[in-house]
Amino acid sequence: MKLQKSVIVLIVLIVWAVFSVVFIGWSSWQNFKAKEAQTAFNNGASQGYQQAVVDVATASKKCEEVPLNVGKDADGKAITVGIVATECLKQAQGQGQTAPAAEAPVKK
Repeated sequence: MKLQKSVIVLIVLIVWAVFSVVFIGWSSWQNFKAKEAQTAFNNGASQGYQQAVVDVATASKKCEEVPLNVGKDADGKAITVGIVATECLKQAQGQGQTAPAAEAPVKK
């Protein structure tokens, strides 16, 4: 009877150890995949932001007003501002033209 109890305890411990190793490995793999996906998402978002800044800067250098949507006001209406490169404003002032004044959104 004593031998059977020790064999049963040994089998239970082995099964428990195998289960623990499998569970820890599976959990670690899931965490790795989640971090990898988050890193890929963050890299893509960062590249998108960088490309947007480059596109806006390139468009503003053409001395044309570039409209940017910056959010919504309390009524839910889109707030749009126009930007122009400072070089264009300096060039317009140097030619005797008046540079357009920036319009700030009206807050209610």
